[in-house]
Amino acid sequence: MSQFMVRIQYWDERAIRQIIAARGSFLTPFMKFISRVGDGYVWALLALLFSVVAEVPSGWLAHALTAFAIELLCYKLIKQSTTRQRPFRALPGIQNLVIPQDEYSFPSGHTAAATVAAFLFGTAVPVLAPFFATLALLIGLSRVYLGVHFPSDVLMGFMLGAFSIGASSLLLGAF
Repeated sequence: MSQFMVRIQYWDERAIRQIIAARGSFLTPFMKFISRVGDGYVWALLALLFSVVAEVPSGWLAHALTAFAIELLCYKLIKQSTTRQRPFRALPGIQNLVIPQDEYSFPSGHTAAATVAAFLFGTAVPVLAPFFATLALLIGLSRVYLGVHFPSDVLMGFMLGAFSIGASSLLLGAF
């Protein structure tokens, strides 16, 4: 294993143990709720609702569908090629508080989709941009807190979401 990967693994293990040490009776139900908000179907329903109710820019729905499609395709390709074990399987003493939707950890699909959503919904209704950015950050944090992702999985999820928005803009032009 390269020195770079050893450092990432060390940082991941140290950070996840610190985050999990903060688990508490109030915080756990909140983090479970936030994580569920990040489920893919929620974003799809919200995108449809926004396209009907909000005065979204022309081409917004096409960008939303394209960005989410790119994110999902890349997420699946990366996850199946890296096959990184989830923290609760890889590290002794880490317990998962939710059952993950698939077997592998890298990258965090919840975080990638939340990043795409934060940009799209924040663009559609700029006054809500801080809310959606905060929500995306909380979704990423919740995935680590719940023991189903390492911090680097979440970091890659943020980057994948940003890449998906950029790729959608390149394919369809600015909106």
